[in-house]
Amino acid sequence: MPLPESIPALDTLLNSLHIQKANLLHQLEQLDADIAAAERKRAKIWNDDVFVSKLPPELLSHIFLLCQKDKPAFQLIAAQVCSRWRDLTVGTPMLWTDIRITLENHYDLQPRLDKMETYISRSGPSSLIAVRLNVTEEEFEFAPFLKLIATHISRCAHLSIQALQAPQLRHLALQTDQRYRASVERKMFGTPSIFKAGAPSLNYLKLAGAASGLRLPISGSITTLYLHGRHMQKLTVLEYRGMLAAHRCLVNLSLQWLMIDSTMSTDSDLRALELPMLRSLRIRPTDEAFSPDSIKALLNALPLSCLESLILNKVDNLYSFEFPNVKELSLHSCEFPVDQLGHLVLAFPSVIHLLLESKFPLLHTASGIYGGLMMSPKLRLLCVKQLVCRHDFSAVLRLVQERSRANCPLEFVYLDNLSHRWAVDVILALKTLTKVGQVSSYPHPWPPGTNIDDLAQYDDFWRF
Repeated sequence: MPLPESIPALDTLLNSLHIQKANLLHQLEQLDADIAAAERKRAKIWNDDVFVSKLPPELLSHIFLLCQKDKPAFQLIAAQVCSRWRDLTVGTPMLWTDIRITLENHYDLQPRLDKMETYISRSGPSSLIAVRLNVTEEEFEFAPFLKLIATHISRCAHLSIQALQAPQLRHLALQTDQRYRASVERKMFGTPSIFKAGAPSLNYLKLAGAASGLRLPISGSITTLYLHGRHMQKLTVLEYRGMLAAHRCLVNLSLQWLMIDSTMSTDSDLRALELPMLRSLRIRPTDEAFSPDSIKALLNALPLSCLESLILNKVDNLYSFEFPNVKELSLHSCEFPVDQLGHLVLAFPSVIHLLLESKFPLLHTASGIYGGLMMSPKLRLLCVKQLVCRHDFSAVLRLVQERSRANCPLEFVYLDNLSHRWAVDVILALKTLTKVGQVSSYPHPWPPGTNIDDLAQYDDFWRF
């Protein structure tokens, strides 16, 4: 094509050529769009004709869930197969309940947070979720993730937060309650650890509910351990002993509502663990947990001769266990049979402080009325709570009198505020024999001497 010689003519030609090019590109784009539409239509017809596409959505969703057990991210792969599979995966809440987030780079924080929000949103409002958050760098700011988890904590059936370390953490309490039964299989992923690189300053740890199954953090300084078995499956004897054996520095141990399956126990499970610093123990079983095998499994693992303080709540039998060095003994709502009273006297030869509740036969045994036995000649302080009738006060008075005659006098008798309103004449008689004081109607915070206010507030050892 001959080109014009003048600039105005060339400008006119260039403009015309640009218009032709734009039209051709538009036609090309339209051809590409038509080809893509035809390919999608062909793929849809092809996919609809294969056997798997003829399966009902409910069955295909179930197959997806089965595949996800072997490949947790299967739903992401399935969503790329075709539009039908994508719609099905997005509309199946159970495919999005396994939330695994690893924070490795600073620029990944927002995308990972968006991922967690997407998973939680797609999991629906009522499905139980399992969240695992793994923080690989100390300087990562992962507070937004914790805030999002806290918003949906009522749906968490499994929660694992693995951070490198918590060097300043001293007090840690984790509790996950399973308040209702799910209609689907509950997802658990082994036994996750807490602060996998350690929490060297941690000295108080409470694990409750589903959290009781977590591996304890690496710390050589944990002195107080509180295990609460509510909403928790039974522990084997090996699991229970393993949780305690890892912490030789334990001083205070609280065991509440733990259920122990001792069917597979061996002779080695009868030996006490090496816990040389253990001094204080609390036990409160459930009705189901209080069986000979369960309470024996709890106590067999412990060096009972090391104990100096023992608190029992709703314990009805101590069998043949002995506590030779216990100096402080508290018995709450314990209904030991009469034939156990003699053993109780012999099992606690060193008791100095004794706390009892009303209508407790040990009141008489401690005074030496039954069978000539007298509880611990070293007994000096008696605290009795919830006295509700004159007969109870008379038992306390006889106890003080009998021990005085046996040259084992009490130095102090404490009654709660409510008890002081009854039988004023009996209290006056007590004051002629020993010092009488008042004590709070509620148990003192545990462990003794703690300065952390929250421990008493969240201590549900006494709640019904």
